[in-house]
Amino acid sequence: MSIKQLSLVVAVSALTLTTATNAVLGPIPIYLNTEYRTSDPVIGSISSTITLTRSDIEKSGAHSFLELLATVPSTGLVNPQGNIPAVFLRGNEARHTLVLVNGVSINDISSTDGAVGYALKGVSLNDIEKIEIIKGSSSVLYGSGAIGGVISITTKKGADGRKASLSITAGTHNSKNYNFTASAGDNDNFIRLSSNRYLTDGVSAKTTNNEKDGIIDRTTNLKVGINTKNTKIIFDVSSSENDTEYDGCYGSDVNDCVANKTTLKKGLSFDKDIYAIWNAKLSYNIVDQARQNIDNGTADAYGKTFKKTDLTLLNTINLTNSLLNIGLSKIDDKDITANKTLSSNDVYFNFQKNINEIDLNTGLRFINHSDFGNETVYNLGIAKNINNNTRLTGTYGTAFYAPAIYQINYGVTSSLKPETSKNIEFGIEQQFDWGDSNIKFYRNNVRSLIDYNWAGCSAGVLDYSNWPTVGCTDGGVYTPDFYSNKSKLNIKGIEFSLNTNIKGYDINTSHNYVNSKLDGSSTQQKRRPKNTTNLTINKKYGKFISNVQVIKKSSSIDTTTLPGYSLVNLSTTYNYNTDTKVSLKINNALDKDYTIVSGYNQIGRTINLGVTYKF
Repeated sequence: MSIKQLSLVVAVSALTLTTATNAVLGPIPIYLNTEYRTSDPVIGSISSTITLTRSDIEKSGAHSFLELLATVPSTGLVNPQGNIPAVFLRGNEARHTLVLVNGVSINDISSTDGAVGYALKGVSLNDIEKIEIIKGSSSVLYGSGAIGGVISITTKKGADGRKASLSITAGTHNSKNYNFTASAGDNDNFIRLSSNRYLTDGVSAKTTNNEKDGIIDRTTNLKVGINTKNTKIIFDVSSSENDTEYDGCYGSDVNDCVANKTTLKKGLSFDKDIYAIWNAKLSYNIVDQARQNIDNGTADAYGKTFKKTDLTLLNTINLTNSLLNIGLSKIDDKDITANKTLSSNDVYFNFQKNINEIDLNTGLRFINHSDFGNETVYNLGIAKNINNNTRLTGTYGTAFYAPAIYQINYGVTSSLKPETSKNIEFGIEQQFDWGDSNIKFYRNNVRSLIDYNWAGCSAGVLDYSNWPTVGCTDGGVYTPDFYSNKSKLNIKGIEFSLNTNIKGYDINTSHNYVNSKLDGSSTQQKRRPKNTTNLTINKKYGKFISNVQVIKKSSSIDTTTLPGYSLVNLSTTYNYNTDTKVSLKINNALDKDYTIVSGYNQIGRTINLGVTYKF
């Protein structure tokens, strides 16, 4: 029996059983433990995990999701003005991190490599309840792309009773952020609506021009929850649109070029306890994406539209001191412009077990891909509590990345193979009277790494004057760009963190070392500093909550060597009363001049003042 047939049989069986109990099947719950993709794990964390609660988000003083992500140095965020934001988690490629909102991937299928990209700009910070960052191989639970890890975002439900809030922030570079939310109900039956608009004049994105390049982000979310006959139903829809100005549509040096990206996500999910030990969760999500360039106010004729559909069934079976998860998914990525579809039909099994002082987690995923055939990935995690204060952890897992639909359809592409990886990690966690410390050692080897080969000319330079036809000057022969598999990417690193409280000051410090190089190369991969050090100090003074952060990054490689830099970020929140809050955020307080992408400017010191009123 094929995976596709097996998926159909299990799905029909679950629907039949649920119908017999006179109830509807239910969704993937939105409050998941991301590491195990279940609401109630029976063991403690084994993987390297960062969890940010709503309280942590408010303490950070951040006014946007990207601003918050920048305060977590180990994510490797690169966010140049006018360019595409990227996450290089643990030195991996940007496409190797899956970003989920309520369990659904928002990675950009319209991008050249399937990385999350502009979708990071469409996440409204005021809607977030919790963020979980799981580092390391996660393909068993989440499928293609989770080689470096997963960033999972959980959004808020309804409030107790009817509530609304309005938040307005203004600051440097004529930046403005407006957010409105309204909600009613409780955790089971609720409705929540939010709208966010951010705009800024920005700075000159590229170093070749002096005019300002602005940004406009618009996001709207609606979520409805119903709990009827012990069945939880959640419907959510969100839309986002981003306009980013930059210089150089299609390689020219023309100003007023705008990259326009739109995303519409619709989801319906159900959650039902079928038997005392069996919970079934079903979700269906549709994501529509489109992108195009607008040159001097005129939209080009070469925009592209894409659609992703994701049907997932999760079964959780509670056993004695253990938990078995069986999941099935069918994911279709469709390039509507090119009329091309990639499909993946997956089955996965994950098992958790506690044996005395040992926690065990192991799993398998079987993948049947329309273009790349069958693939199997697996993981094994073990943790042992030496005593009440010391915990040893170890994981080994394989993962994969199936080439994105853009990589297959556009340019002259050789026959691509999926990327595969082997990841190993060891760690020790220690609790003290004064705080805690954590150290992780990891190694990840990615085979068949996909590389983008730029177009070139045998003589002269590229000529875009007859776009979309591209040629060469001086009689040169044009070679189109294409994708190909390289041999291997070797990554190894160490992460250390220490947390304590001294006289009411919460002090968090961390250091991340990552060595990310192609096999046989002595050069660090682009945009990945080897060393990142972070110090954050947080203190509450009456109605004030103040935060100081110092981030130091070593030099990195782009088209040239970029020098390292240190940034100081300051924030203060004043809770005037239970309904009114005033916030002040100063990023790059010392106005450090630095570069993170060759040819692109950073915005320097920024000051933002915000007011939030609840009514």
